[in-house]
Amino acid sequence: MNAHIEGRVAVVTGGSSGIGFETLRLLLGEGAKVAFCGRDPDRLASAHAALQNDYPDGDIFSYRCDVLNAEEVQAFADAVKSRFGAADMLINNAGQGY
Repeated sequence: MNAHIEGRVAVVTGGSSGIGFETLRLLLGEGAKVAFCGRDPDRLASAHAALQNDYPDGDIFSYRCDVLNAEEVQAFADAVKSRFGAADMLINNAGQGY
């Protein structure tokens, strides 16, 4: 598959497990640069290590962030901008129902 996203910057919330993690794998497989966040620092570090192992040439950035906290979301956005510049796509995969 060629999604024509090589070199593009993708931001994925809730990327440390489940659908978000698998989405990161697809994006990296297509050559995208990825930034992702998650709430649990241990799971985030584990996901980052697994992705780096599977995609050693991938440009991968992870950041601990609870998307229910506006200040943390802004800090994540600022960190992504500092690392990559503008984002080309957002996969908003995180949240919590009440």
